[in-house]
Amino acid sequence: MRLALVLLLALIAVIATLGLANAADCEIVPSVTARTEFESNLNYTVTSPISDYIFSLAPTATFNYFSDTAQLQGILGLTGYHYLSHGEIDHIDQNYQVNGWYQVTPRWKLGFNTAYINNSNLSEELLVSGLVMTRTPRVSILAGPAVTYNLTERLAVSANYNYYQVNYTSSLYNNYNTQQAGLRLEQLLKNEKTTLIGTFTTSETAYPGQNSVYKQLGFYLGADHKFSPDWEISLLGGLNLTFFDFPTQMLNLAQFPFLFSNQQVRLHQTSAEPFINLVATRKWTNLSVAGGYLRNQNPSAYGTISDMNQLFLNLGYDFTEKWSGSLNAFYTLSNQISTSTGYQSSFFSINPSLIYHLTERLTLSPGYNFGLRNESTINRTANNQTVWLMLTYIQPSVLAAAQAPTPVGTMPSSPGMMAHPTPILFGR
Repeated sequence: MRLALVLLLALIAVIATLGLANAADCEIVPSVTARTEFESNLNYTVTSPISDYIFSLAPTATFNYFSDTAQLQGILGLTGYHYLSHGEIDHIDQNYQVNGWYQVTPRWKLGFNTAYINNSNLSEELLVSGLVMTRTPRVSILAGPAVTYNLTERLAVSANYNYYQVNYTSSLYNNYNTQQAGLRLEQLLKNEKTTLIGTFTTSETAYPGQNSVYKQLGFYLGADHKFSPDWEISLLGGLNLTFFDFPTQMLNLAQFPFLFSNQQVRLHQTSAEPFINLVATRKWTNLSVAGGYLRNQNPSAYGTISDMNQLFLNLGYDFTEKWSGSLNAFYTLSNQISTSTGYQSSFFSINPSLIYHLTERLTLSPGYNFGLRNESTINRTANNQTVWLMLTYIQPSVLAAAQAPTPVGTMPSSPGMMAHPTPILFGR
């Protein structure tokens, strides 16, 4: 891991240095958001729910540097949370993400993805595993290089490696790390609108505290089609083979009927589950729609592998030049496939909101969120209702920028910086 980080930092330095040597454009967009809200059930608990007023302040800056041969983009953000009645869980969330690429030759391209996310508002774990946890900080680190080679003008092959580590502050949850490597083929058809995609991935997830290891092989095929500049659909599907290796307790009957004892043995299992990732976007003059479905198997805070089914829908509408609104819905169903308990849970949320442009740079946004947690294995449900008022100031780009070029064989996106739209949770 240490060697991988050194090589990745060296790659970032090379891209930045070589990119600066060429004519380039750069844009930096700082913003700050102040938000006050009331939540009726902070941790989605069935008994003795905790409610509170929350005040948050979020300074953020996005940046995008690009030239004909390089691009560097990312986000740097902080969000400070103050709970009026439960100050012991006050926290400053952090979100730092940077990725980039450099065109070494007309055929060769280098790239990287990095992220550091310290999150306490439930959203990160929900998106990764579909599970609801308490408001304990979750720290995730991502680092990974990538390389792309253009076999022809229309056919590109890319290879990537990612190291992903998750640590939880609370001892209730299990830290883990994942190493993933992949190969990807992209063939642009002659219609210039359809790209055929083939992907192979291999990964290993380790839970050091449990001495458990999960290995996975993934085989996917799909396509991305652009009907028009405002209408696109992407579908990737295949199979995930997961190999489980974890300790468990077994009853020892060697001296039956005189003595019973438990002994620890290692259990080896194999699971074959489908993978599906479908995303569609469409824009009209005043209306924009994005939706998707994801079926995947990911590690979780519970020390198990979650088989997830996720659906999301994002709607946006401009009523006038001053008024706009949005409606975001999200649903996830999660099954723990690496345990004998078969724990199953689901989560649903919907949040309508309005945006009023006080000025060109300043917006005021009231909103509401309803969230429902259902633990079907033990037959109990809990809900949380949130109302908020949000004030956002966005400073226009502090540096002039032209339209960024669209490279051939773009690097695979990292988690949290997807090229396609992703679910919007809790109005954030």
